Amino acid sequence: MILYKTSMGERRKERKTREISIKIDELPKRRSWQFRTPKDKVKYIKTVESICRKSLEYKQLVAFLKRNTDLKRCTVLRNLTSDGGRHYTIEIHHEPFTLFDIVETVVNRREMEGETLSPLQVADEVMQLHYDGKVGLIHLSTTMHQLVHDDKIAIPLSYIYQRYDQFYDEYKPYINPVVEEKLQAKVEFTLHSDDIVSDIEPEFTYISVDGWKFPKIPDEWKDALSVDRAEKAVPTGELVEAIAN
Repeated sequence: MILYKTSMGERRKERKTREISIKIDELPKRRSWQFRTPKDKVKYIKTVESICRKSLEYKQLVAFLKRNTDLKRCTVLRNLTSDGGRHYTIEIHHEPFTLFDIVETVVNRREMEGETLSPLQVADEVMQLHYDGKVGLIHLSTTMHQLVHDDKIAIPLSYIYQRYDQFYDEYKPYINPVVEEKLQAKVEFTLHSDDIVSDIEPEFTYISVDGWKFPKIPDEWKDALSVDRAEKAVPTGELVEAIAN
């Protein structure tokens, strides 16, 4: 019952009230994520990937790594850095498991364990793995990053930053068999080679037009294209052997 009063505090009007009783037999259910086709699952995984990359946590992590580690220098072309002199864009690459592989593995675990597949909660678990140091990362310039994705460059596991082996140990039952095969191939490659292998060969083309001679490429430019092996990361053979076994 609501009482209306005048400014003088006197009772002015009483309004009638009534109550309505509602009985809820079934509470609304949370949305269930079911993948009818493999394409549906791929689309879902890419959605979670996008959530991770755009999250504040991911941006802060990348900024921290570039500020406090050597992740501001390209792993392949060691002369390319994001600071000092000429600036180059240095990007973070997930290795040996791509971000897609990591999200897929987390989704597989949640499916098998009967846990929710809410994109935000899956993304939260993926980011927690990043902050726990269980996601392997390397630093690459934009061009080298694309070449690695195109399988033009092979990078030994010893160059990878952070304990990716811990992720492997914890999530091994949920890893896609295809991803498992690729990992074992990388282990074999690392055991037989401790250096970056690339099928990229620089080629210089000289043009002669009606007798005109164009300037030739200085020798120091050619030398600058070589990779500085002296600054490569310290091999972590124990991680490779742990996965190989």
